[in-house]
This record gives sequence, structure tokens and C-alpha cells, in this order.
Amino acid sequence: MDGSTSSDGATSATIDRPQINNFSSPSEGSGDSRARQSQFVIAQCRRNTSTEVSAAPNASTNNENTEDSDTEDRILAVYWRAGKLGAAHYTIQTGELQVLEEIVDRAPAHQMLSNLIRRVEPSKLLVDGKAQGTFVSMVKKIVFANGNDSAEPACRLIFISAKEYNFEACKRRISSLSLPHEPRNCTEEERARFLRTILHFGQLQSVHALGALLRYVDLNWSSLSMDLHSKPQFMGLKKISLADIVTIDADTYKGLQIFSPVSHPSGFKKGARASDKEGLSLFSVFNKCASKVGQSRMRVLLQHPTNDIALLRQRQQVVGYFMRAQADTTLRNICSHCYVQVLLQHPTNDMALLLQRQQVVGYFMRAQADTTLRNICSSLRFVKNVNTLYNTVLICEMCENVAGASDFLDQLGSYDNNKLYEMALYMNRIIDFDLSKTEGKFTVKPGVDPELDRKKQTMAQLHGLMSETAKVELERLPPYIDECTMLYMPHLGYLLGVSSKTMTTFTTKAKGVKLDVMIGDTYPEIVAHETRIMMRLTTIVLENLQTLSAVIDKCAELDWIISHSHSSLIAISKVCKEFSFVQPELTHEKVIHITRGKHPLHLLTCDDFVPNDLHSDSDSGFVKIFTGPNASGKSVYMKQVGLIVYLAHIGSFVPADAATIGLLTHIYTRIQSTECIAAHMSAFLIDLRQMSLALQESTSNSLIIVDEFGKGTSEVDGISLLASCINSLLCRELNCPHVLLATHMLQLPEFIIKTPLVKFQRFEHIMQDDEPVFLFRLTDGAVGSSLALQVAASSGIERQVVDRAAVVMTCMMNNALPPENKKITAKLNSMIEMIKTDLLTLDI
Repeated sequence: MDGSTSSDGATSATIDRPQINNFSSPSEGSGDSRARQSQFVIAQCRRNTSTEVSAAPNASTNNENTEDSDTEDRILAVYWRAGKLGAAHYTIQTGELQVLEEIVDRAPAHQMLSNLIRRVEPSKLLVDGKAQGTFVSMVKKIVFANGNDSAEPACRLIFISAKEYNFEACKRRISSLSLPHEPRNCTEEERARFLRTILHFGQLQSVHALGALLRYVDLNWSSLSMDLHSKPQFMGLKKISLADIVTIDADTYKGLQIFSPVSHPSGFKKGARASDKEGLSLFSVFNKCASKVGQSRMRVLLQHPTNDIALLRQRQQVVGYFMRAQADTTLRNICSHCYVQVLLQHPTNDMALLLQRQQVVGYFMRAQADTTLRNICSSLRFVKNVNTLYNTVLICEMCENVAGASDFLDQLGSYDNNKLYEMALYMNRIIDFDLSKTEGKFTVKPGVDPELDRKKQTMAQLHGLMSETAKVELERLPPYIDECTMLYMPHLGYLLGVSSKTMTTFTTKAKGVKLDVMIGDTYPEIVAHETRIMMRLTTIVLENLQTLSAVIDKCAELDWIISHSHSSLIAISKVCKEFSFVQPELTHEKVIHITRGKHPLHLLTCDDFVPNDLHSDSDSGFVKIFTGPNASGKSVYMKQVGLIVYLAHIGSFVPADAATIGLLTHIYTRIQSTECIAAHMSAFLIDLRQMSLALQESTSNSLIIVDEFGKGTSEVDGISLLASCINSLLCRELNCPHVLLATHMLQLPEFIIKTPLVKFQRFEHIMQDDEPVFLFRLTDGAVGSSLALQVAASSGIERQVVDRAAVVMTCMMNNALPPENKKITAKLNSMIEMIKTDLLTLDI
């Protein structure tokens, strides 16, 4: 007999009547063969002398790719009434439930709704079927007009019945919410008191949204999770707030290049959800996180600039600490062993798997659940769980060693690691990680359970026993039987197959029945036994899931600040150190002072960037109007100021020699007109919408950046609208926001209010060989000309075209008609004569 192991793990043995050899068991083969235990065992006896290996079919799905998608499915429910917005969202993969603290959201702009949807990025959006018209219009605009001319909406919009938002029904559903960290064996009154400590039931809109979300998840869980036998589980209920957010609209994110998504080049994938890549943007510069969770956390932070000065200073402490030379050792310890990378690669999926296992503990006790049981047991998540636990403890210990450097690091170092140690110790003693990796399923170490060891030993000896049985049966069969096969098939038992030249038959002969009685269904028993051990281990992990989740969330934020990459020191602190960023001084006063500021993106592509200052306060003026030729640096300068102010509001250092930033509430821009077929708006109408939003929503502590507003219409209409907008802001006097405005309308000073709040500035240039040479230095005063003709000539437009434009411009300034162009006149006269000749020759 010749034994071998097929590529899919099934083992076959061929026994020939003339020569019968000993069967080679998996324990005697190579390393991979020793690790594998086939589900099917086949032993064949043939009457001919040829030796042939047959591969057993493997019904297992172990080799299938079971990796989860990186994209998380979030369900967001929103409810808006009486000018207040409430919302809640649930992440299917992680079981994470978050509720938004009720917040004022004014119509028709609904800025808070836009900020929330941009931050959550839901796959499904639940809206009250009787919501007011302005709210529904804004929801549709956000979902369908996403600016990329794609037919696919940003998410699935679902209108649900208004009765699902009934307050009493929502309150009852919330009261029945089961959370893993709630007190054990508590009374209904104690449990209600516990829920009131988490959720403020006086915030009616939030209660409406959360209750409707829970109701929707309950009714649709089977289609959401693709599991008919489970129910939704919630890892915890967390409150989120937008009260401290610095409001930034989507056009500003694009105009300042904070995010710059690039559509997929394939027409098939273009516009599909999560198919866009990031172009040159602030996110791409700082996105050096080693993990998906770190990248997701960073995106959330960039989409939530805050004016919470305590939080911003805490982040500045962390960035500043890791920029110091003495912090290199701690940074290397984290990065060289990839602690953050290993920790954060799959914690989301781990949490989801633990919750799913908790749901189906009872289900797996049923006999009909064996197939599902095998599929779950094939998971390798526990291997990742133990890495997560070990590296969590190591990061906490490292942060404990640098206590006092930062409040953030102190919080990580103060976590109780005893339970985490205990969880990791249990896993390490029970799980055989090498075999789990090789077999593709959860495998228990030898010596943990004697009964399990006995079953595995029986399984290892099964090949030889069946080979001997097949040999004995072949001797008893008639000569016309070519071969016989003993087949072990899980859930069916032991079968004897006989084959002749005309037919093959499988039957349960006496030997098969005896083997069933003597050995039993070995492989399912092993899987079931290991699964019971896995469930007990899961229970231990679930008891401390809340602590582990909190630490992982903190480490994800740490990964945003200190990340691991190929060069081992890449993060915000690395970027700040590389480009010599400085810590800005944050204040509640209404000031913006920037000394020798630089554009953070131009630093990547330009070695000789010219820095400039900005001073905006009551003495220097809040409104800065920049004039100058095209390409002199006006737009780059305004974007530079916007990005420096923005970086200060996410807790980062800034590209400048010094900066004092007063905390803002809004940042609005009119820089980029993103035309879209779906928007049904011209470029000028889009400009008007952006300007209208800035005028209506801005406060005294806002920053407004306007680049050449009014250029999309006639000069008279454009300058009239621009002057009126500026005057409306200047009428607020000391409550006027910070305004940066670039324009080519040189007559603008004649139409605005004369006030010290306005200051005109220009960018220097010199003329050389009748061409402008830009110095990119900002100075006081306004220019007398836009130098459009000189810029056109230096850009390659033909000289005769430029000369003719100069003649026409001079005549227009003198209120006279320009002289005729003899070349054009000669061509016209020639055409007229040709037409006359043709008409005279016609026979009419």
C-alpha cells in the first residue's frame, strides 16, 4: 500500500493484492502533513499490481478566503424637529452603537447633518417618512449629488414609517437594550438607572433616532448579517458630540485640499463606494498609519476639527513629546516590533467575531449546526486576538514608563493590565498557534484536555485501521471484484465500496457498522470538543471586552500620532519634525497671527518656498483684500493660511516660525467651483451658493476665504455683488469675521465702506524685458494693473494677439472704438466679393 496526502488535506491509501505495505499516517510525514487532519479517510485495495493514489474530496471551506472586507457597514438614523438634530449609528461588523447628543441644526443649510454624514460615512441612512421638506431636500442633496457625476449614491437612503419614531416605543426599545458592561443581576429599576447614566432621555430627538435605529436593526438583522439564527449584539453605547466641531463644508475640504479623492480609472468601478483613491492632499501627507483602524481614526479626526482647547493642547503635548530627541527610544520600541501595526490590523474583525460567537453559543449545541460549527472553527481570529492582547499590554507599559510626558500617554499607562494579562495567558496556554495557522482552524494544544487528546490519537490511527480493514474485506470478496474501498465520511460514518469493471457500489457492511460502534464519528467530535473549549475561552474574553475596546480605541488614536512604517518614524510628529513645524499658541481671543507661514503641501514639491506673515485682529484689520497679477501667489497664500488655521484646530503643529491662533467656529471658502451634472447648477450659481452659506452661517469667530468671486458674470454685476457682500460683513463692525479675499476688480475700493477693519495688500513683482517676475512677497497697498497682457505674453500667446488686445483695451479706456484690423477687413471683403459672384451666376 502507498499512502500520501493530497493538496487539499484528504488522505488516500491504495492497497494492491500482491503487495501490501504499511499505511503512512500523517504523523510520519512532512511538517505540513503532520499538521493536517483530513475530514475524509479513504483506504483502497486493488487486485492489479499498479499503485495509484486517489485524492479524497474535501468538502471543507477552510481554504477559502475568509478575510473580511476593510469597509465597515454603518447604519445611520437621523431625526430633525424644531431646529434640533438627533442621530444614532450602528456598525454591523463591530457591534458598536453610538448616539449623537442633540444639537441645533439650522435650516436650510443643515451644516451639522452634513458634518455628521461626512464623518460617519454610512452605508444606509434612515430618515423619517414625514420629515420636513428642507431637511429631506438636504439629505437627498448629500446622498445623490456627491460631486463626482456618478450614478451611484453615496449611501442607500431609506424612508421608514413615522410610527417607528414614536417616542414611547423608542424609549421602550432603548430600555430593553442589552449591553455587555451593564451590572449583573440588577433589578429593572437599577438597570433603568444605569441606562440613564449613559443616555439623556430628555434629549427627545436623540431618543427618537436611537429607538428607530434599534427597531430597524431588530427587524432586518437576518438580511444585514446574513444569519437567520442570531440576533444583534451591541458592544457598548457611546455618546458623540458635534458641539465642539469647527464647521467646514465639503467644498472647503476640497478647496483647501484637506481631502482630494481621485476617481478609479476603470469605468466599471468609477463612482463605486470606497473605490476612490487619495490624491495629493493633507490627508495623504499625514496618513502614515500602519493600521486600518489608525487610518480610519485619522480620517475621523481630520473631519472633526475642534475648538476644545483642552483637547487640542493634550494632542499638542503628545506630538511635542515625540518630536524630542529623548523620545526616540520609546518610539523605536513601539515601531521596531510593530506593536502598533500588529495590534491594530484586525481588532475590528476580532470584536465582531467575539460578538457573533456570543450570539450562537446556544445555536451550536444543536445537531443541525455542525456544518456552521466547522466553518466558524476554521477562523484564525483567536491567533490575532492574542497578538492584540499582548501588544496592548506592551504599549500600556511603555506609556507607563514615560508617565508625566502627556496626559494622553498617562491615560494609556493607567489602564489595569491584570485582566488583559489573564486573557492573553489563557489563550497562550490553550491555543496551538502553529497548527491553527497550518490547518486554518482553531486548534487546542495537547495536554489541555485528556479526552480531546484521546480522540485525536484515535483519528491519527484511523488510517492504518481502515487500511487493514480494506485488506481483510478484499480477501473475502469474489474474484470479479476489482477493488474495495473503506471510506470514512463525517456525519455518515464508515462505508465499504466495491468496484468491478462495470459498476461501483457503496454500502454499509458489517465492518462499517462495527467501526461506527467502536470508533464513532471522530472528526465532528473533535471539532465539537474544540469548539466547546473555544466558547469557554470566548466567555472569558467577553467579560473584559469593554476594557480591551477602550484601550484599542486609545491605541488607534496613538497610531494616528505615532505610526509604524518602513522607515519606522513616520507620523504627524515625524512630519512636523521633518518640515520644522512649530507648536501654535491657542487662545480664546479673536486673533490670527502667523509669522513666516508656509503651505504644507507646497513644501513637498518646492524647495524655495517664500514664507509670508498674516496679522488679523482689531488693530490690523479683520478683512484682507489681495490684489496682484495672475500667478503672483494670491490663491496659494490664502490656502496656506486656511491650512495653518485648520492644522491648529486638529492639534497638530503648523508650518511657520510662530503662530497664535484664536479658536474658530467655522471655516468657509469660495475657492473651487466643483461643477457636476447631477447638481444642475452653473459655476456662477455654485459660487453664489458658497458665498450665501458663508454670509448666513458665519459668526464673529469664523474664517472666510474668497478667491475671485464674481468672475463668472459681467464685470459690473460681479463687482456689485462682491462689494455688497463685503459691506454686509463690515456692517458687523467688531463682530466681523476674519476675511481673506483675492480679486482682480481694482475698482473695488470705491464701492466698500471706508473702515480700519479693511486692509489692502499685494504681492510684489518686478518687470524684466517687459515680462513680470513674481517675488511672492506680501506687502501693503494695492496694484494699479493686473498685468493681464504681460502674463498672457509670458504664457505663450502670440505677440500679434497681445498687441491687438492692448489696442482694444486702450480704446475702451478712452471710450472710443478700436481701429479696424486691416487683415481681418481684407478677408471679410474677399468673402463678400465671392458671395456676390456666386449670387450673380445663379439663374433665379
